[in-house]
Amino acid sequence: MSVTGFMYNVNATKNLAELELKEGFEGSNSWHHQFKDSAYVYIGGLHLGLTEGDVVIMFSQFGEIVDVNVIRDKTTGKSKGFAFICYEDQRSTVLAVDNMNGFQLLGRTIRVDHVEKYKCPKKFDENEVDADGDKILLDYEATGAEGKGYKVYNALETQKKITEVSDQRRKPQARPQGPEDEDEAWAKSFEASLKSIDEVPDWNSKHKKKKKDLKQDKNDLMKVLEETKRLKKEAKQAKEEAKRRKEGKKVKQEEKDGKHSGGRKAAKSEEKSSSSSSSSSSSDDSSEKPKKARKR
Repeated sequence: MSVTGFMYNVNATKNLAELELKEGFEGSNSWHHQFKDSAYVYIGGLHLGLTEGDVVIMFSQFGEIVDVNVIRDKTTGKSKGFAFICYEDQRSTVLAVDNMNGFQLLGRTIRVDHVEKYKCPKKFDENEVDADGDKILLDYEATGAEGKGYKVYNALETQKKITEVSDQRRKPQARPQGPEDEDEAWAKSFEASLKSIDEVPDWNSKHKKKKKDLKQDKNDLMKVLEETKRLKKEAKQAKEEAKRRKEGKKVKQEEKDGKHSGGRKAAKSEEKSSSSSSSSSSSDDSSEKPKKARKR
């Protein structure tokens, strides 16, 4: 960027943003892409009365700020009118540059631009020195949004009060109970009807579950009936088999009894024939005896 004038740089950056928006450049084609490795932003033209907290409040709408450095005079401590901030997400720098460059703040036009290579301020240990007698250079640490370190919140008394007020506003305040008008009653009934509509899917799921259980019970009952029918059939077959066996035994017994009765009849007939033969022989003898007597 050219450094021929403050407003020239402001207008040049705005023209780049408008051209990019018009042509639809994005990704690697965007002019922001060359600063993808730096999350620092330069802010110039600030009012001299603005503090680090004011800068953080103004620019934290685009992302989490992890470092802020308002450049001050070493002797007086007054602001020089420019600062550097660092975002947690590098993409927040694109939003800050596109939206805040050329913005009017307390009657001043501010310039917001990317910083390709940020030089951290040097801090020395006032109590210790090295072997050469020089002050020891301390490691640079991010200030955080409140100046007490990265991700350190509610460290300042002012921030604590702001947090308390915001928490109280978030709590639901109890409304004074007055006479309920017709509109409020209608709104409550409408909300109740909506809740009942929302509960319909639960009822449907319960009804479906009950229907499924009934179907399962019906299937189990059909299986039991089929098993009972099969057992009855087997019992009937066993009964018929026992009946056939009984009838077979009865027939065999009758055949056996028939053979015995035939033998008895044959014996009786033989007895009759023997008795008749004996009677005939006895009659012959009696007839022969008188003949002999006559001969004598």
